[in-house]
Amino acid sequence: MTERTDNVEIQNEDETEHDERVYSTDGGVVASTPAASRIAEALQQPTIGEDPCQEELEPRTKRARTEEMDVSLLQKGGIYEVQSESGNIYEVDIASKTCTCPDFTKRNPSGGCKHLRRADLEIRSGNVPRPDGRLPEMMDMVEQLAAEIRELDQEIEEREERRRELEATAAVIEEFSIQ
Repeated sequence: MTERTDNVEIQNEDETEHDERVYSTDGGVVASTPAASRIAEALQQPTIGEDPCQEELEPRTKRARTEEMDVSLLQKGGIYEVQSESGNIYEVDIASKTCTCPDFTKRNPSGGCKHLRRADLEIRSGNVPRPDGRLPEMMDMVEQLAAEIRELDQEIEEREERRRELEATAAVIEEFSIQ
């Protein structure tokens, strides 16, 4: 028996979308290709606020950046699986900006929960496939690495300047304490 392909209509609030689903011989879904509009929307609309200053103050964003989490693409169209530091596994939908974790389902925080934010960060950094399933372009990765190198170079320069200041201060203190 061969795989079966169906076009499925999905009725949303303001439009109807069509998904193509491929079913295995046992009836399970092998692949689902969402309508292009949802994929494009997921690529263009970040789940984290545009203002980096505001996002730095947000505790969920801090936890999204610092806690151990594993993110993997579960299904094309922006469905990701996020294993949190606690070991719990949640399903994050980047396109609809939802998560199955208790924080999201009970509180529905503005900007999303830490799992939604982490998935967004991982997509943007090129660590996981994009919502359409494609891997990041190599040039994107090269540009990201170059930006990280520039940031590190800046940090090195700032630390070297701070070191020179501290050495000068130590020399002055040493000069006055010997006499």
